[in-house]
Amino acid sequence: MNIRNLRSFVAVARSGSVIKSSRLVRRAQSAVTRSIKELETDVGVLLFERRSKGMLLTEFGRALLTRIEHAFFEMETARTSFRIASLSANLIEKAPIFTLSISRQRLLVFAELVEQHHMGAVADCLGISQPAASQSLREIETSVGSKLFIRGPGGMQPTPLGALLGMHIRRALAEIRAGEAEIQSLRGAITGRVAIGSLSLGRTRLLPKAIIQLSNDYPDLTVTTVEGAFEHLAMRLRAGDIDFILGALRPPEHTIGLTREVVTHDVLSLVAGKSHPLARKRRVTFGDLASADWVLPPHGAPTRELLENALRSHGLNEPRVVVETADLAITRGLLMGSNMLTAVSAHLFHDEIAAKTLVVLPLALPETGRAIGILQRSSSSPSLAAQLLMANIRMIGQL
Repeated sequence: MNIRNLRSFVAVARSGSVIKSSRLVRRAQSAVTRSIKELETDVGVLLFERRSKGMLLTEFGRALLTRIEHAFFEMETARTSFRIASLSANLIEKAPIFTLSISRQRLLVFAELVEQHHMGAVADCLGISQPAASQSLREIETSVGSKLFIRGPGGMQPTPLGALLGMHIRRALAEIRAGEAEIQSLRGAITGRVAIGSLSLGRTRLLPKAIIQLSNDYPDLTVTTVEGAFEHLAMRLRAGDIDFILGALRPPEHTIGLTREVVTHDVLSLVAGKSHPLARKRRVTFGDLASADWVLPPHGAPTRELLENALRSHGLNEPRVVVETADLAITRGLLMGSNMLTAVSAHLFHDEIAAKTLVVLPLALPETGRAIGILQRSSSSPSLAAQLLMANIRMIGQL
């Protein structure tokens, strides 16, 4: 879909007339008509019913309009920030980027450069030449009258305004992709892509089962998972790169601007290798843990904090951590080959526990309970693909 036609589409949708919209966008009537025809050809459906009294949105047009209005809202919000920065008012009002009157490729160059910091990497990622990528950036900076990137030892770093513009571009592009996918779903073909930020507690049971169900029901949908620390995933969620995050819910002060939905609950278990001395005991006490060696995530990780608080409440000092790691494969290997302990959600090692290569110690930690759930941007409207996957996650979480 050529996004340079979207401004004419919105103008016709709001005014119901090519004549009126041509005045709104300051283009010839023939140019507006051509933009609408090109857009309809791109998406493969009629967006308007042509009537004697004007242009009336079809069902497809209404679905697309909602998403495109969200995209324009993102870019207008970015324009407001540039106005506040007291840059050239004349340039800011006329800059084509804020009305999406430039190619999608130029928008992608800018958004990717904010993330990757190297023009060569961006060019390779988008399959274009480096001079073409550099030209795209120059045109955008010239149009707004400001340098939006600074060259440094770590590559091209965005200025605060550059980073903000990149975030709004990514959100706008996400809305446009959702609009394209929703048109296809209205045609009877449920297609599209859903991207999930996956934290450890969501990725071993809830998410795989939900994805399998989604793939069985809608084979044309594509699922992408993004792993990483919560802070990184939250940043990408706010930028519109991912649809939602699944995992242990952080405290409300860490999720400002995000909506929280509890799907299920979890509690930590003490896990050891089958040869660990405590694995042979029918009853384990907190006193047995006083001299234990531990493999745990680094300080600040929710699991570590929950365990330390539980031990403290039973009169024990901080655990003696021999190895700090958040990697489950490393933790698994250490537990199997040594006398270390860990505190973890038991389902993360479900197969090993079922095979009895790892053992859950008989000591409950009820005070380590935590909510597992979904995080979304408060202002977002999830795509159909995201809604379907979240529905599967909710259903599995209740089992």
